[in-house]
Amino acid sequence: MKLEAIVKRISLARKSRIKHILPYDNFLDKISSAAKLVDFVEDKKADKEVKLEARKYFVVASVSAMETYFKRTAQVFIDSKWVEDDLLDILRQDKFSLADLLEINKREVSIGEIISVSRSFQDLESINRFYSKMFGVSDFIKEIEVNDVETEEGKHITLRNDYPDFRRRIQELLNLRHLIIHHEGFKGILGLQRLGEMWVHLNAFVAAADDYILGKVPED
Repeated sequence: MKLEAIVKRISLARKSRIKHILPYDNFLDKISSAAKLVDFVEDKKADKEVKLEARKYFVVASVSAMETYFKRTAQVFIDSKWVEDDLLDILRQDKFSLADLLEINKREVSIGEIISVSRSFQDLESINRFYSKMFGVSDFIKEIEVNDVETEEGKHITLRNDYPDFRRRIQELLNLRHLIIHHEGFKGILGLQRLGEMWVHLNAFVAAADDYILGKVPED
């Protein structure tokens, strides 16, 4: 990605970012807004086409919220230098001129910001590859699927035991989002139960990831 495009994306991200909100809280806020729209449309007993559009929006918003979560978290860890030394090897493929470096310095753009706007986190494979390297583990997703998470009710759950189908469900959500974005004529069936199951598994995945990631924050 050219530096000019990167800087424009960073500028937009800075202007649109909600201040002082943790990435996981931001994830939940984005989903909540989309869910409220679905609830409103369902309560109004709208026609099938309007209901489908609200549900499609929920799918797109869910994937966007997941990507934003992993982008913002990566940025914080990189700029805080809480990462493995060889993570920045991924920048070796980018060719920056001296003029580019001067512009980066002038705009006070951080390495974390560059990576957050230039890397995709819209699928499990890219998330796993990047975060495995960032934390120096062989398989990030395998790490979090056995991570013990304590819920607000005091229960202990793991993705592997309590949501063993999470990979397939999230992939289903990602595939659906691709169809909606790239095929405007999508008129498939998208029932509330199916939507709810995909959301439950996505939320469990991000919650488990967030719990694991918080454990990687160095103590003062």
